[in-house]
Amino acid sequence: MTVRYRNLSLPFDLDESRLPGRLARKLRISRDRIREVIVERRSLDSRRGRPPRFVYVLRVELDPEVEGALLSRARSPVEPAPPPESLAPLPLPTPPSRRPVVVGSGPAGLFAAWRLTLAGAPPIVVERGPAVKERSLRWADFLRGGAFDREANLLFGEGGAGTYSDGKLYTRVADPRGREVIEVLVEEGGAPAEILTDARPHIGSNRLPAVQRRLRDRLIERGAEFRFETLASGLVLEGKDHDRRLAGVELTHLPTGERSTLATDALFLAPGHSARDTYSWLLAAGVPMERKPFQIGVRIEHPQEWINELQYGASAGHPALPPAEYHWVSDGNGVDVFSFCMCPGGEILPATEQEGLICTNGASRHKRTSPWANSGIVITVPPERFGPGADPAAGIALQMDIERRAAAAAGGPFGTPALRIADWLDGRVSRDLPETSYPLPLTPVDFREFLPEVIHDPIRAGLGRLAERLPGFDRPEGLVVGPESRSSSPVRILRDRESFQSPAIRGLHPLGEGAGYAGGILSAAIDGMRAAEAWLTAVRV
Repeated sequence: MTVRYRNLSLPFDLDESRLPGRLARKLRISRDRIREVIVERRSLDSRRGRPPRFVYVLRVELDPEVEGALLSRARSPVEPAPPPESLAPLPLPTPPSRRPVVVGSGPAGLFAAWRLTLAGAPPIVVERGPAVKERSLRWADFLRGGAFDREANLLFGEGGAGTYSDGKLYTRVADPRGREVIEVLVEEGGAPAEILTDARPHIGSNRLPAVQRRLRDRLIERGAEFRFETLASGLVLEGKDHDRRLAGVELTHLPTGERSTLATDALFLAPGHSARDTYSWLLAAGVPMERKPFQIGVRIEHPQEWINELQYGASAGHPALPPAEYHWVSDGNGVDVFSFCMCPGGEILPATEQEGLICTNGASRHKRTSPWANSGIVITVPPERFGPGADPAAGIALQMDIERRAAAAAGGPFGTPALRIADWLDGRVSRDLPETSYPLPLTPVDFREFLPEVIHDPIRAGLGRLAERLPGFDRPEGLVVGPESRSSSPVRILRDRESFQSPAIRGLHPLGEGAGYAGGILSAAIDGMRAAEAWLTAVRV
């Protein structure tokens, strides 16, 4: 039997080869009674006022005699290590008569396809943007001054909005599928092995595209099919009134404009949180949706060196320590203002799919070597703030109004509003701006020109309180850029809790972040797997 030992700490500057000896001292046994030590989880404790340390959860192989003695204690320092858990469904006895279709190749769509393929129902995956290599080339050309591509940007294309993000792989969703997702990323996608043990794993924007491509290749080898630059533009339905069922999906091949219909009775819809045109035709088709809360705000940037000093104190700069992260919560005059998607050693990027709109997002490469750190600073906007009535698209309209006003205020193609943090807190428009990671022009703008008062004032008040608590927060290099408006979807596409189907259309399975059921790469992937499992269970009966 393997046992688990929790919370073994090691000073940050000691090598992990010291773990067996340190564990032996904790267990009060000789070192030679420990046969093997495997790191299951590693986290960094960098609470202020104490030297940083790594904290481990270990899987340990002991001599049977020692193991039995330790487990028999009333308050044992170890516990039996549970075997690896998997909820993967059994393969179908025969393939379905019609192939399932997955719309969207982000994490929800990709891992729905993964579950379906391994169970013997390889789907056709439809993606509106290009394959990831072509997507990268078009995006790089845009940053060098080329034309903007509405279907190949930070939001659309193979891998979805997460492909060029930090690649964070942590979630509050407690689900064994999360571990499976990470193992697939490593074993099939070639992601760095340390994500198997890091408590806050990330892959990095420079490595995610290759991981995405390898996973696609593995799926194709097992029978899945991918159709890129192909937009899902409508549903083919049978029946009427309260007994409508899916018969197919209408497709548009974007380079040629050619339209076609793909017959299917199982559509896994994972459009991503910015497929606003998809929400429109779904509403027109009578697919039930509702408003949901979403996060909106700004993105701040500081020198990474200052964040390191703030978190690590005298230990800052030591090569054994990674670029420091933070999670801040502040009071914005009765409204919670909190950091979101913090990117140490990262960069701020334009995240829009349409000219005349501007919003921002953060990213960082695997090694996080940028001299800047950035984070979203957001509040949660409840549905009643979207405006009167019950229009499911009201939150989208609010997003678009803010993004349009921000673009107009900044001027120029893809210009973005920005201020020094100190100037924003003092109610001034900056005369100039500090160096930044943002690759396109920034323009000093009064943020009240694009942020409604109910969003602007709480966030500014919350940042002001952070500046009071954290000396240096409003240093001259501190920058605020905005808006950060695509943190989550303001729409939820309704579905049954058990079957994952739309209550109005049998065979339509909304999933992932775009459907309003996830908030990041890992939770979206889990949601995709669960939706596929529900369908596989139903067709097996």
